[in-house]
Amino acid sequence: MKKTMISFVFVVACTYLAVAGIMYVAQRSFQYFPQQSVRTGFEDPAKFGLDGFVAASIATDDGETLVSWLALPPKPDAPVILYMHGNAGTLGDRAERFKVFHQEGFGVLVPSWRGYGGSTGSPTEVGFVEDGRAAMKFLQQKGMPASRVILFGESLGSGVATQLAADPDSSPQAVVLEAPFTSTADVARKRYWFLPVNLLMKDQYRSIDFAPKVTAPVFVFHGTADRIVPYAQGRRLYQAFTGPKEFLSMNGNGHIDPLTEVSWGAIKTFLKANGAVSK
Repeated sequence: MKKTMISFVFVVACTYLAVAGIMYVAQRSFQYFPQQSVRTGFEDPAKFGLDGFVAASIATDDGETLVSWLALPPKPDAPVILYMHGNAGTLGDRAERFKVFHQEGFGVLVPSWRGYGGSTGSPTEVGFVEDGRAAMKFLQQKGMPASRVILFGESLGSGVATQLAADPDSSPQAVVLEAPFTSTADVARKRYWFLPVNLLMKDQYRSIDFAPKVTAPVFVFHGTADRIVPYAQGRRLYQAFTGPKEFLSMNGNGHIDPLTEVSWGAIKTFLKANGAVSK
């Protein structure tokens, strides 16, 4: 009986270690969901009904090339929304948002992350932050400094936006975060409760650590029925910001629902109140 029990424990331990090993080695394939196959028409924003947008190419300092969409501000000195998209889908899936932004008088730049929709490279946290810095540099070269940029981070993109906003060299005019998390490790722990996530996870996007360093005004909105990123994490991250801020609860909404008159209206009101948009 004793030998049988020892054998059983040994098999269980080996199985657990094997699972942990596989998860560690292949973790980025579980974390990122790029759609590289969507290429036909992808680089032409006009095919998505985006008047005033052009395809742009952004070169990163580490040698990658990002497919991007750019719409210059309709008026001189108008703010520019640098949109950092979420984990799945392509830029075309967010076209309606970009159209609204531009029609409302904003310039818009939307880079496709490395490894996503036509961009070179492979997804990593370090790489995504480098992509964000390259986008900020791209805007600066076109006469749009960080002081005119509104960082809009959607889900996974909120982790990059928060890190950029915390950097004094890239501090934006304002920050908008949709369905943000405290860290991706906190999100993963809900699903992989049986693993030591903090020890195994490479790309943790610890927004909760960067939030106190952000000085720009921050607007956070989150669906109360979000099953991907818990609503409570959005609330907790919001509380970590120390500057001007506002939180909007989207009652009954899930993860990244379409912008509404309520959400977009609240965002615009906040930006105007904090000087990011002329009154």
